[in-house]
Amino acid sequence: MSAPAVPVVPPPERDAPARRRPYRPGLTVADLSERFGPIPASRILGDPPPGEATVADWEAANRRGRGLYELIDGTLIEKAVSDLSSSIGLTIGALLWNFVTPRRLGHLHGADGFFNLPDGLRAPDVSFTPAADRPDGLQARGFSDVPPALVVEVLSPGNTAQEMRRKRAVYFAAGVVRVWEVDPETRTATVWRGPDDSATFRHGDALPGEPVLPGLQLKLSDLFPAG
Repeated sequence: MSAPAVPVVPPPERDAPARRRPYRPGLTVADLSERFGPIPASRILGDPPPGEATVADWEAANRRGRGLYELIDGTLIEKAVSDLSSSIGLTIGALLWNFVTPRRLGHLHGADGFFNLPDGLRAPDVSFTPAADRPDGLQARGFSDVPPALVVEVLSPGNTAQEMRRKRAVYFAAGVVRVWEVDPETRTATVWRGPDDSATFRHGDALPGEPVLPGLQLKLSDLFPAG
């Protein structure tokens, strides 16, 4: 009796591509463009696919320390920042701190302070929450389940007008009272009282704290570096 034939297994192709999970986005490029405008693709994390990210994915992405991501409509989007916007945000936070802390008015958060809002987890550049809204104080872990009363967004080159319109709509739907948008390029600040109700302030003006922080007046000249 002859020995059974041994099956011949072909060797693996030397240049065979590595197998990858098929990319089946929950949100298409058109969906993202409709929501955020021409947002740079580099700000959108592709794994997990847009529309399918979870809180666990958000935690993992921010732990990696390669950027600061918000979780919006199941999509991980890196916050747009610049050297200048970061400095201005810190300046505004310090000025608010000097007003809020001695009076024990409430809690301030910086750009890594996340809030659970209608479309996901967002982190304004600066935010203020009245003490009365957090009678038990701040949570030791995770993100806030109470929206802030005042939100400050410092514009960066990566931000789009459509993205900012959506932010404002979400903030006011969540119960935010005032939104300040600070533009380093024009050295102006716009105070939004609602999605379609705003006033723009320029050099020589002061941002009013009312009704969130009565008595506060922030001079625009103090927000921007000299020059």
